[in-house]
Amino acid sequence: MLHEILLALFTGDIFRQQNDPPTPETCLAFPFLPRISYADSRSCLGPSPLLHPQSSKAGANPELLQSFLSPAEQALLQSLAHNLGDRNRNIRDHASAISSSHPSTVCRAVSTAITSTYLANFRQNILEVERDILREDTSIVGAHNIVPLSAIVGAFDGWSRKLEWLWKLVQYIRAPALLPGEAKQTRSYHESRTAAELIEHLRESTHTGYPDIEVISLDLVRVAETAWLKQTSAWVLYGRHPAYGAGDFFITRQAASKKPAGSSWEYGVQDSLVPCFVTPHTANSILFIGRSLNQIRERQLSFADGASPAAAPDLALLPNHLAHLSTLEFPLTSSNFSAAIGAIRLSLSQNALQKLLPLPKVLEVLLILKDFFLLERGEFAVALLTAADERLVSRNKTERSKQNLVNGLASMTIKDGEVSAVLARTWTALTSYQSLDDEDVDELDQAREIVHLSIKTVDEGHVSRPSLASFNDLLLPSSTVLTLRVPSPLDLFLSASDVETYSHVHAYLLSIRRAHLRLSKLFLLSVLRRDHPSPKAPASLDHHHAFDEIARMRARADDRARMLRPTWATITSTAFFLAELGEYFQGEVVKSSWSTFHRWLVPHDPQSVNDNLVSSIGTSDRPQSSRPTSSQSGADPAMKSFQDPETLTQAHQRYLASLEKALLLHDQTFTIGLRRLMTSIDHMSALMQRLNTIQQSLGSDVQNEALTASNHLDAEEKRLVVDLQASRSKIASGVQGLIEALRTIDAASAAQRGYQGDQGLMQHDGFVPWTGGGVDRLLLKLDYGNVLNLA
Repeated sequence: MLHEILLALFTGDIFRQQNDPPTPETCLAFPFLPRISYADSRSCLGPSPLLHPQSSKAGANPELLQSFLSPAEQALLQSLAHNLGDRNRNIRDHASAISSSHPSTVCRAVSTAITSTYLANFRQNILEVERDILREDTSIVGAHNIVPLSAIVGAFDGWSRKLEWLWKLVQYIRAPALLPGEAKQTRSYHESRTAAELIEHLRESTHTGYPDIEVISLDLVRVAETAWLKQTSAWVLYGRHPAYGAGDFFITRQAASKKPAGSSWEYGVQDSLVPCFVTPHTANSILFIGRSLNQIRERQLSFADGASPAAAPDLALLPNHLAHLSTLEFPLTSSNFSAAIGAIRLSLSQNALQKLLPLPKVLEVLLILKDFFLLERGEFAVALLTAADERLVSRNKTERSKQNLVNGLASMTIKDGEVSAVLARTWTALTSYQSLDDEDVDELDQAREIVHLSIKTVDEGHVSRPSLASFNDLLLPSSTVLTLRVPSPLDLFLSASDVETYSHVHAYLLSIRRAHLRLSKLFLLSVLRRDHPSPKAPASLDHHHAFDEIARMRARADDRARMLRPTWATITSTAFFLAELGEYFQGEVVKSSWSTFHRWLVPHDPQSVNDNLVSSIGTSDRPQSSRPTSSQSGADPAMKSFQDPETLTQAHQRYLASLEKALLLHDQTFTIGLRRLMTSIDHMSALMQRLNTIQQSLGSDVQNEALTASNHLDAEEKRLVVDLQASRSKIASGVQGLIEALRTIDAASAAQRGYQGDQGLMQHDGFVPWTGGGVDRLLLKLDYGNVLNLA
């Protein structure tokens, strides 16, 4: 019976399930086993009738077997069967399934360690108990060679808790379980446990309070983190995505859709797959290192300069980077792992990326973004708006000449060629402003190559904006977006999300400039604004009738002026509001944010200090000498203070985040109200232009009363005046709502003056973005201009 118990604990039903013959180790441990043929073993070995009487085969009498056991012995056997035998067999089967089919290599490594280490130790303990029994060791064999069943149970003391924890662990790895009848191939990867979840679970298990469970947990944590580090090392050392278990790696890869030739993959970080000991900063560093290595590999010939390919910087730095990873101790800690990744990142940047991504190239792109996307060059915004308006006027004239209304409505859709023509006309206008010796000519030529205006499609809006308002459809009837084609290797520094942020800010600032220009152009409608020169009576009338006609015309002009006076007051106050808002955004927010970032980027440049001083006094003059030219790039000492590209990327992203916040793009109340105001201004502008046309027609038809009555111009004029009054009220209430929103923002910013969240950003690169002091100065100007009373 003792041999039967130990054999059941050792093998369970392994022969019946796997069709494997007994191993030599098992045969040596159980001397009676070689006397049983393999065919007999397949039929006789299985669930023991002693441990599982309910599963005994035909021919066996479980009641007879149980009659030889006392109730205490039966309870001990049931404990052995459930706590040891069944769990040993179940853990073995589940771990084998995980090792053969689980999509995560980390989970496979842990399940293999469970089978090869802990279940092997359990079987070795069984062999030791069998050996002690055969040797008649007094520690387990009593007088008259009696082996108490309690002694066998005591020999496996502690294994019950270990096997119970291991059983829960393999169940956790396999969860969620397959549904009945569901094939393994139908379960997607995201329905399985990931390496990040398993590592976090094992780390939490080290705090159960049981020393033996803590030892097993720590050992399995080392196994899991070693397997995970092998995946990460392939990416950090060689820039290669894992060939096996790639779906479990937190660096995601997908085919590039809009990338330059030679870059066939796009990489990103999936936060749900990042282990708990990897900080977001470290995860971004790992992504940057791998992307940089891929860029270096693509340009290996340019680095070699005719030498062997082994002279590439990434291969030369490989022993040094491998040494940083080999010093890590398990379990990994956030501080040590971040320090190793930071050292690799810094070594790669200082020795390889200075050639791949020099600072002058970065400055050129940043200046293009500042001048054209942030509208630092005001002539670009005016030229773009003028070209768009001319294109719309030309389309309207073309549509009016068409007789087929159906085709006319179909042709009203803006096409890509027309959008490109608008930008081309803008570049032509800007070129006419430049002289041959102007230092901005090179920047303009480079901007023409990489800046594009295109129609925004649905798939391009994948990045969610913090504001619900969209300003992309104000320049043209279709949603258009100004984009930047980021040339490689500048995509290491500038991501697609950064370019989209610039495009969103550009549309936002351009809409303010457009609304202000549209209101300013209304003052050119002289027929509406004033009655000058004094009206003259028709020559066909005599003196008496001419005097009456002049009096009637002056009375009509007074009535028109009286009716439009509130409208002109609203236009004046709204134009003042938009002018001050645009000046605050351009002259204080954009300029101060850029000066702070440029001073950090090029700390030894004297112009950085001048830019900061100029921005503090509110001037709108654009700095000229801060633009790097070919003669300055080699002699400027600031170029020697090259920042780590990955650090530069993070600082630039914080610069953009602070810029968006200072531009109030995160305040939905303000942005939605501003978007509604833009629509109301367009409506009022159209009404004013139509009213100007009608009054011109009435003035020219004063001698023909019948023509005037037949065209119903007087009725349409009255209807337009009523519509103007409603539009005026809507615009006035919109301006008041925006001012109230600004007051709310100012009160909220005043309550958060002690905010110190940005101070923690200095620990990595020392860059603290410009935050400003709120909108109190803007509100002071608006109160001084008495906008509310004018509206």
